[in-house]
Amino acid sequence: MIDKFINLDHAFFAQPLRRTLTLAVCFGWGGFEALMGNWGWAAIFVGLGAIALWQFRKIDWSKYEGGH
Repeated sequence: MIDKFINLDHAFFAQPLRRTLTLAVCFGWGGFEALMGNWGWAAIFVGLGAIALWQFRKIDWSKYEGGH
């Protein structure tokens, strides 16, 4: 079900730098929110980062030109 809600299997993410930046933004913003004491927002952004990491690891990027 979550695969249909957040589908990251797209050619835009074929470049490793884009995947890395996506994860860095999610986890970084979650860390920032935690430092500010906003635990709800921190959990949301860390959760989104975890879902993105999980999906990025299971996708076969070789099907896109330039994917690694």
